[in-house]
Amino acid sequence: MKAAHLKPPATERLIFWSVAFILLSQMAWWISLQIRESRNLQNARIATMRAGRAEAWQMDSVEILRIVFQGDPGTAKPGTVEARLPQFPPLATRKAAIEGRFPYVAVVPGPVEPDDPMLLDQSAFLTLRVEILGAMERERTLALWRAAGEAAVMVLAVLLGLSYIYRKLNSEMELMLRQRNFIASVTHELKTPIASLRVWIETLYTRELGPERRARIQKLMDGDLVRLTELVGNLLEVARADAGSLDLKFEPTEVAPWLREVVESMDHRLGTGSLGLNLQLGIGIHADMDRRAMGQVMDNLLSNAFKYAPEPRSTEITLDSDGEFAIITVTDRGNGISARELPRVFQRFYRVGDEMTRQVPGTGLGLFLCWEIVTLHQGHIKATSPGPGLGATFTIRIPLSPR
Repeated sequence: MKAAHLKPPATERLIFWSVAFILLSQMAWWISLQIRESRNLQNARIATMRAGRAEAWQMDSVEILRIVFQGDPGTAKPGTVEARLPQFPPLATRKAAIEGRFPYVAVVPGPVEPDDPMLLDQSAFLTLRVEILGAMERERTLALWRAAGEAAVMVLAVLLGLSYIYRKLNSEMELMLRQRNFIASVTHELKTPIASLRVWIETLYTRELGPERRARIQKLMDGDLVRLTELVGNLLEVARADAGSLDLKFEPTEVAPWLREVVESMDHRLGTGSLGLNLQLGIGIHADMDRRAMGQVMDNLLSNAFKYAPEPRSTEITLDSDGEFAIITVTDRGNGISARELPRVFQRFYRVGDEMTRQVPGTGLGLFLCWEIVTLHQGHIKATSPGPGLGATFTIRIPLSPR
């Protein structure tokens, strides 16, 4: 049978991925904008620094090329200017003056960039300081990473919010489906035995029947009543579990005799030999447990082994201990469980298949109750299966009694 899953509507999926794409596109645009603007800003700063480098060259040249008038200006011929040859101060003095006024300009013996100007005496060149340019690049890179981080955090927060809403919507829809299945299955579970009881009652009151026929009808009616009683009991137990009021009475128990009695009693109710039991029970294993509640766990597991396995059935039950836990396993050769279904079989209302076409009776509450009861015993229950059609194994671990 196919699993009944409610897939998220295509519209919701389309909206989710469209919003994700828009946010990622906006993030990419924002980062590219920051890269472009930061590059423009850095280029503007470098251009300003280069203008300062030209100003530094001009300052040094003006200091050297001083026009000095010779003689008495009153006796000089009109329109004539006399000057001395330029005097070059020591390079160290000039370097200190330039770098003192323009900290981002360095006086170096050779050009670093093709456009680095040469001093008048050709003793050195003016260039922009590499360490300052490197600091500017690191500052720009840090700003870009900061902007990208902020954008990524914003996008991630929005996507996480959308993902949370998407998952909650999906889980709510699946819960609605399971509740719908539950209502359908409970309706079916109630309707079938009630209809059967009505038929048998009409038969008893409208026909003359022999003792054997009456005894057989009585047995069938008892079976229907047991089925109704178990259904109502499961519903009440689930209500108590939801309210946190499952009242368990723990008592020291030797597990093997108790387990044998429970298993054989269930086999008798289902039809002696119908389970094809194979018991391998270790002795001397004691645990504190509620016998009635754990009996209900075993009844649910054996009932599933009966319902989901074709004839002739083979059900193996083992009891062992690892020194800390009593380990009970129930292995059947039934329909098995796919790997996708295994994590969900203990969820409330969860069943495989469509309630409208399902042939196997049930409400999807049995394994949920098993989980709740075993958990209240401070234990664990786990389902494993090689795959569909290969049977399943349920393993129960409950703490041993302290010695």
